[in-house]
Amino acid sequence: MFRKAVSSMSYPVFLELVVTERIVCLTAYTEIEKHIFEADADPGDDQSESIRSLRFEGHFLPGQLPPKATGVYHDRLPCVQLGKPLVLGESLSQGMAGRYFKAASYSLLDLDDPSIRSGEKSDAAVWVCGVDYEGNLRPFYNAIAFETSTKMHPMRSVRNLGTPSNLFIYQPFASTPLTQCSMTLKYNLSLGYRSSVQGFVEAQDYNYLPDMDEAFPRLELISGGGEIGAGGQQQVTVQVVSAEGRDATLYLEETGGYLPMRRVRSINGKASFKVHALGLVAGDAFKIKLGFRNYSGLLDVPFEVVA
Repeated sequence: MFRKAVSSMSYPVFLELVVTERIVCLTAYTEIEKHIFEADADPGDDQSESIRSLRFEGHFLPGQLPPKATGVYHDRLPCVQLGKPLVLGESLSQGMAGRYFKAASYSLLDLDDPSIRSGEKSDAAVWVCGVDYEGNLRPFYNAIAFETSTKMHPMRSVRNLGTPSNLFIYQPFASTPLTQCSMTLKYNLSLGYRSSVQGFVEAQDYNYLPDMDEAFPRLELISGGGEIGAGGQQQVTVQVVSAEGRDATLYLEETGGYLPMRRVRSINGKASFKVHALGLVAGDAFKIKLGFRNYSGLLDVPFEVVA
């Protein structure tokens, strides 16, 4: 597991990250002028009053998850533009004493949100949050699931939505708590960030494209592949290699031949499946591609049909 901080976000916001096992919240604070803060009769007002049918149950407090809400399909809102409360800079960071800020927006990922279906809560998920060109955080989504058909990298996916990414959460298995996930956080160098979880290391460069491969499990071939008799069958065994050591459901796809099972579950990190060379003749070649539900092509097992 790694946590990397990259000072490459150009939009000037202070970021606050709160992480629990099932919920992650990222809040953006923007700087305001002193007279705006002093002119407000109640700068600590947290917008807990009724907004249409919505009502927050509690207060917005720095360093904590947002309050629950009533009048919505779930007990937490996934994304909100705020504008309040107004806070002193020293309440966010001692380095910003004498400055003034407002809570501009937050984005929240709740794995128990019923609108997040099983297809999105899958092994090898990349939960991404972006900030738009007005400084508002946009909702979290699993970029890998969203771009299954295009195979687009999560960074490019969120960029194409007009919200340059500022947080990647790499969840290797659907059962992995968010507190145990690798993360890449982009922040503004002039304002900084703070987090409820420790261990963020400053990146030495801005190249965080390889982070996804580093965070996710690998698949390795133990046995199988190579020559297979025409009309014959072969047993293939593969291994899931991961520091987390959790088992996963592997998804199989063939370019030829026949697979009796297209999904296999690894046990103690190993999974086996049968491959049939039905309808093939000597000289034909095909391969079996393995991966996760939304993260395919992690391993190719090639076959050559012989007489």
